[in-house]
Amino acid sequence: MTSRNDGIQNEIYDRFKQHSGLPEDHFELLRYSIVSHEFLIRRITFVPRPPSRTLEIDDGSIDKHRIDLDAKYLKSDGSEFTLADVPLKSLVAAIEDHIQVYVAEHRRTEVYEMIVEGVRGIKQTPKWGRQVDNPRAKPRTPFSESRDPPESRKTNKVLFESFASASKLRPETLARVRGMIVWCDSERSNGTWGAIEWDTFTVIGGRLGPAEEHTLYDVPNCYVRDRLMASTSLDIEPERRDRVRRIVFSDLTSSQIKQYATAIEEIEIQMAEDKLEKTKKRPAKTKKSQRPRKASDRALMVRRIQLSRKIAPQEAECIMEQEEILDAIDDTICLAPNPSFTARKTRFERPYHFGQEYSVLAPGVLVQKDAEISIPSGDVDRDCDQLRAMIKIFVRNGHWTMDEFIKALHGPRRRQIIDFLEKRGPLQGKQSSVFGRTWVFFKRRELLGYELTAPPPRPSGLTREVRELVKLREVDPNRGKKRPSLETSGGPGKLQKASYY
Repeated sequence: MTSRNDGIQNEIYDRFKQHSGLPEDHFELLRYSIVSHEFLIRRITFVPRPPSRTLEIDDGSIDKHRIDLDAKYLKSDGSEFTLADVPLKSLVAAIEDHIQVYVAEHRRTEVYEMIVEGVRGIKQTPKWGRQVDNPRAKPRTPFSESRDPPESRKTNKVLFESFASASKLRPETLARVRGMIVWCDSERSNGTWGAIEWDTFTVIGGRLGPAEEHTLYDVPNCYVRDRLMASTSLDIEPERRDRVRRIVFSDLTSSQIKQYATAIEEIEIQMAEDKLEKTKKRPAKTKKSQRPRKASDRALMVRRIQLSRKIAPQEAECIMEQEEILDAIDDTICLAPNPSFTARKTRFERPYHFGQEYSVLAPGVLVQKDAEISIPSGDVDRDCDQLRAMIKIFVRNGHWTMDEFIKALHGPRRRQIIDFLEKRGPLQGKQSSVFGRTWVFFKRRELLGYELTAPPPRPSGLTREVRELVKLREVDPNRGKKRPSLETSGGPGKLQKASYY
């Protein structure tokens, strides 16, 4: 192996063929797919590179007989575009995805490491070995982990294909089951989720990273087994359940299958009860109201707001009304994503602005557009009541004021926010622009791994543009740098830095 990586694509591919143990037709079709995809990406330069998606060779979506594997792609100079012209990282990423789908779980890491050994600039640990936040990796029952030998255990792909074949469910039902397994697995340990697009069941973000695509092959095998067992109780008629379970869980005896089904049902019931009990017992987190009851005292409070903020009387009255409406919002409801609402395929109006936008992490800080994370492509996964409760918790118990939150929404005025907050019901307010922009704001924070009440990041954790803006806050635009404070000894002290939050 030379010290440089130039021209080693073919060597990498030969290693893949040598160590993977896959049939020959996989390699020819995968080579064709990688070369053609990269060639088209270079030809159509205005189309952004799509997320890496696994090529499923034997899923029926590709007609091998209609593909000309001998087709050649020519570069502008007339020479052939080959595997050697594919960027090394793109090639390794495609091979890594293929290993994750088709190589047995107990051999994946070994195969990947043999392929990339000694290759500079390529991570020596595969992506499934780099996952640190994996709360569903631990089996929940004695039967969650397959009892077959490692070399003969069903992969996630085989498990789901067995379930699909035996259940005879409609394609849209199977797509929903698969999509929900992946989406639920995207949940981080801190309760934040990824975004799902209900038309394609594509899941972006979550525990793998803010912009990473989450697929069935990223889900722990034990969790896939648990969810498929739960689905046999939810989606299949009672008279057909035993047959489906015997086919899918062929590593278990009949008595073990019954115990497994009972254990999963008990877990599901317990989780539902715990969620309900937590919602009932959770106290409403509201500030003690200092607003008096008498109309004259209320007018006095409005007057105080007006004088303290130096605003018009109408604006002060609007703020007072806003606080009263926030008091009345129930913030004890469950805030987990609502699959039934997501299934409505609710779309939203994308905010339209140029250049810079307000950060979703640091209040009042301008950043370059999409510098933190781009607007997610997906369906709204929380209803109107949930978003109203999230707004209340965010501005009452978090690190943001309502003014900073309104500014970060880019468009809605305070009166529009109030009109949305005073409605009640999961669908009341769905047509408001506040609804879509609020969901985008909270979903972007969620994809970045931030809870509702999480503090803003320190400047070192932000982008370069944000850090520069923070530095500018330490400078008085009229007098230059701030004057140094004086210590008790009379000597010059350190400059007092202004907090950006």
